[in-house]
Amino acid sequence: MSPRSPREISVLVPPDLAPLYPDDPSRIGPYLVLGRLGQGSSGTVYAAVDTSSSNADDRLVAVKVLRSPELDVPDAYPELTRRLRNLSMVEPERVVVPLTFDADAEPPWLAMPYLAGERLSHYVTKRGGLGIGKLIALATGLAEGLSALHSRGVAHGSLRPSGILLGSDGPHIMECAIAADSERLRGSGATWLSPERYRGGAATPTADVFAWGAVVAFAGTGRLPFGPGEPEEISQRVASGSFELDGLPKGLRPVVSRALDPNPDLRPSLREVIGAVIAVWQTENAEDGAPSPGDREEINRILEREWHGVEPPARVPEVIRLEGRMSNRRPTRTLFMVGTAAMATVLIGGGIWGLTHLLGGGTEAGPVSDESEEELEEQESAKEEEEEPLTLTVRFDPSEQEEPEPGVEERSWIYTPVTREGEIPRNQGIPSHDAWSEQWEEDGEPGEAIILPDAEVLCARFCAAPEHVFLDEEGRGTWELTGNDFVDYLSWGPVMIVEITFAEEAEGDEPREVVQVTELFAD
Repeated sequence: MSPRSPREISVLVPPDLAPLYPDDPSRIGPYLVLGRLGQGSSGTVYAAVDTSSSNADDRLVAVKVLRSPELDVPDAYPELTRRLRNLSMVEPERVVVPLTFDADAEPPWLAMPYLAGERLSHYVTKRGGLGIGKLIALATGLAEGLSALHSRGVAHGSLRPSGILLGSDGPHIMECAIAADSERLRGSGATWLSPERYRGGAATPTADVFAWGAVVAFAGTGRLPFGPGEPEEISQRVASGSFELDGLPKGLRPVVSRALDPNPDLRPSLREVIGAVIAVWQTENAEDGAPSPGDREEINRILEREWHGVEPPARVPEVIRLEGRMSNRRPTRTLFMVGTAAMATVLIGGGIWGLTHLLGGGTEAGPVSDESEEELEEQESAKEEEEEPLTLTVRFDPSEQEEPEPGVEERSWIYTPVTREGEIPRNQGIPSHDAWSEQWEEDGEPGEAIILPDAEVLCARFCAAPEHVFLDEEGRGTWELTGNDFVDYLSWGPVMIVEITFAEEAEGDEPREVVQVTELFAD
């Protein structure tokens, strides 16, 4: 076996890493970008390589490029620098903190440790409310994470289930780099916003305590604590303290109720929260000889065992070549970009003569007439018109899907392109999925697509709370899921109208790969 080139390194990457888009960066600061991990309201997160690391286990990092309306104000960048500096000093056990950052870059970015796991929102959506052991472990871990943030002068401001990652070692609080503006959170985030935040107040520790209570209530019951409805309706229930905790373990209801108090002065401190939750755990485990409240290290070790069954998929090794620009597709083998770049240079610089000789033509090519150039332009234009677009609005109907072939893991899904006249209606009542799909007319032949497991999905109604609609002003879904979650619902759920984005053209007759899905819906 020939020795590996010193310009090649091995990296352990997620097995379902999504490919890069054509306009994604190949490098961010000192990091070599490999693929997409996800996209949220404050930017895109990429999997990248720390080429300076000598350990294959530690080379993969998550780099987030920050793009957010909060950065459009004049004094945003000094505040961002201060916040990231303070965040980098936070105890990292329960909070995802920066390894490095550059707030002066355009756009600014931060690099974080890569953590594998599942978002709390997805976990509860698929499995329902947590059992008492996991719930207490979650409640304690989140309170400790928020306490660590507050000790460094950082209030989270937008804690929600989709921003909490569950791993085999417990919960990790994400999305800490920017305190989201309350106006931007009032839509899909109304359930997690305290009354003072909903009215435009700043992110504060007491507002984080409120969000803690709402998240724990959701995690323990599998339901939204203030019920479904429009953001204005939810905010009125929040302001009046009209929450529903049926199904939450009785021992936790007093401290969660206090955390959800509309008056911030009446909410408990995080120290009180942790003490109250640990007391519930001791009561539940009194017969098993639970350690005293003072023995926190032992208690934490016991609670951490609750997450041992939450195992992320094992990463797979890939060999990455360091020279040249990375491809916009995630590498699945060694990349020889230097030779490719050299060939591209020859082709561009040498024109048709160079192309003829590279392909082995033995005679010189004669001059090309103006008529030939016009014909080539027309052919190229016709070819572009024939190519399918990267983004389509389509209908997915579970009744039209074919049974998967036995033993075949990668399943394709049938879709039909659709269109409708006019903008999506708003504030006219919520139609059934069938009634909504009937408003769309077929606009092309059915096709087949493969939905990547880590595709970015924004759903409107088919996800966690069917009674509620998660929409922005344009009638597009805002609830974040993954391709795996979407496929789960597609296996049995209702007819859906969605906008899908393909990775690129498929080779031959193979189905195209979907990297993004956004449900379109009306209310």
